[in-house]
Amino acid sequence: MTPVVGWSVVVPLKPLHHAKSRLRGLPVPVRRALVVAMACDVRDAVLACHGVEEVVVVTRDPLWRGILGVRRLRFVVDPPTDSLNDALHRGAATCRTAPPGHGVAALTADLPALRPAELGLALGQADAASTFFVPDARGDGTTLFAARSPAQFWPQYGVDSRARHIGAGALEVHRPELAGIRHDVDTMEDLMRARALGLGRHTDAVMATILDAVPTPCLIGD
Repeated sequence: MTPVVGWSVVVPLKPLHHAKSRLRGLPVPVRRALVVAMACDVRDAVLACHGVEEVVVVTRDPLWRGILGVRRLRFVVDPPTDSLNDALHRGAATCRTAPPGHGVAALTADLPALRPAELGLALGQADAASTFFVPDARGDGTTLFAARSPAQFWPQYGVDSRARHIGAGALEVHRPELAGIRHDVDTMEDLMRARALGLGRHTDAVMATILDAVPTPCLIGD
């Protein structure tokens, strides 16, 4: 197989006012600050990963451009009718003129414990498979899906995405060194588990303000 020498990483982002409604118990401004912080930490980790040439953010919310816009980051607008997989295809379509050896990966934006080396280790599986994915910590979802070329990029996100990616022939990447990339955050319990792994600096700063204001047992209660 032709070696993969560069990657585009496609990151989908919901409109900020719709993001992470399951983070119950937090005031809306704090919840939005967490969403922004996690996205910033994912952006920084991805751009620091060896071999990643660009991040493609797919969103219909123009606020994200002002929040995340840096060099090597492009924005693609998706319409309200797009599903998550449609949005990812829309982002990947902008990479279809990439030269041979350029891979495309989809990555969720709620991975506050992600480290560049972890992402690099996961993307290194391109030496073994044309398409591959990393399951989430719960075991039924997906945080990363990657393909050796844009033409092979067919993500299967949604309910039971792990099973659907396996059914589509993608290699499952399941290694103990990939804890951070597997811990996406939907609930406060998820956030506390990610914190135990070590949060990125943006999320850690927001988390510190939350912990100063609210006792930890209240954050992980019912």
